[in-house]
Amino acid sequence: MFANLWNDLRIILFAALIGIGIFAGQGMVIGFGVMGFLVSGIGWMWNRISLEEVSYRRKLSPQRVFMGEEVSLGLTLTNKKPVPLARVKVEDEFPEDFEIADAEVTSSASPRSQVLHHKTSMAWYESISWEYRLKCFRRGLYDIGPVRMASGDLFGFFQREVTLHHRDYLLVYPKVVPLPELGLPAARPLGEIGGGIAMFQDPSRPLGIRDYERGDPLNTVDWKASARRQTLQVRTFEPSSTMTVILAVVVETTARYWEGYSAVNLERVITAAASVARYAAEKRYSIGLFSDGTPILADRPMRISPSRSPEQETIILEALATIRPLPMGSMGPLLTEYSRRFPMGATLVVITALVLPELVDAISNLKGCGYRIVVLYLGDEQCPELPDGVLVHELQDHFETMELAGEFGPR
Repeated sequence: MFANLWNDLRIILFAALIGIGIFAGQGMVIGFGVMGFLVSGIGWMWNRISLEEVSYRRKLSPQRVFMGEEVSLGLTLTNKKPVPLARVKVEDEFPEDFEIADAEVTSSASPRSQVLHHKTSMAWYESISWEYRLKCFRRGLYDIGPVRMASGDLFGFFQREVTLHHRDYLLVYPKVVPLPELGLPAARPLGEIGGGIAMFQDPSRPLGIRDYERGDPLNTVDWKASARRQTLQVRTFEPSSTMTVILAVVVETTARYWEGYSAVNLERVITAAASVARYAAEKRYSIGLFSDGTPILADRPMRISPSRSPEQETIILEALATIRPLPMGSMGPLLTEYSRRFPMGATLVVITALVLPELVDAISNLKGCGYRIVVLYLGDEQCPELPDGVLVHELQDHFETMELAGEFGPR
């Protein structure tokens, strides 16, 4: 506002000088006014094109990391026109949870944000790069941006600002801890029993071929063997068994939703769930997830069907990274309703910092239906009494030890 007012006054001043010069017959005054108009015009045109063909690019490598890991951040500012820039100011917004080493950073007017500053000058067709290392000590899906750029004319008369709304994203997985460090036994932490629960043919273990029978899936037909024998042949595989583990992640941390939530207990629950997911993936168990929390851009409880896919661990970790802190409803009724979709005989790992009566009832019903139940309890109080046969691990002390040792980064 003040810059525009000063520019208007400058133009009025030069116009007045020209008028005075003409009235007084003073050529030098006229020349000074004309020169001022000319310089202002050049400055105005320079300012108009100052940020044209100027690009700003971020490069994050990698774009998916675990809590506390470092990310390489590359920033490139490029002037793609034959006009130099006497000054360029760049302000890029980052989440305040990021720690950017050796950078000029100030707080932002936007909530939970900070601003990374750069000031420089640029020749024509010049490109300038900056390299940083950043860390994030909290899980989540973070967006970076927007970026604001300011420049102007060579004389400093005018200034132009633009905002680029291009955003980049960084996904931070929750911390994964070896189960013994959580306080779980190294052997059979989920009360596993030999034999598994679901028999199926394992394509990685071929056994032989046999004649085609009605109902055999076409993807098992061995076409080369069929051509040799002049009759349809199908491949056979050794039977295998697997254990299905359903992670029931309870984001409720207070008995009444209007009381908010306990951030410390919620992160304990998420860390325990991520650690069990890693353990189950290493054992090649079939893993699924159900939670009363909701993912980003969704308004329903989070659920992931069980699978032994190599990508399943990553899918579950991504879900846990973005899970919201407030539940869609009480976990007890939700778990009872959704349990109809659980495979029979599955092991249900309930991970919670709060055990309400409704959850106790749901666990009791599931136990009666033949599911094996394991409860990982991380609450502040002693775990309430649960039905006989439910394996309970109370992990509060182990998490307190890790938190005091600073293993979860700055609080």
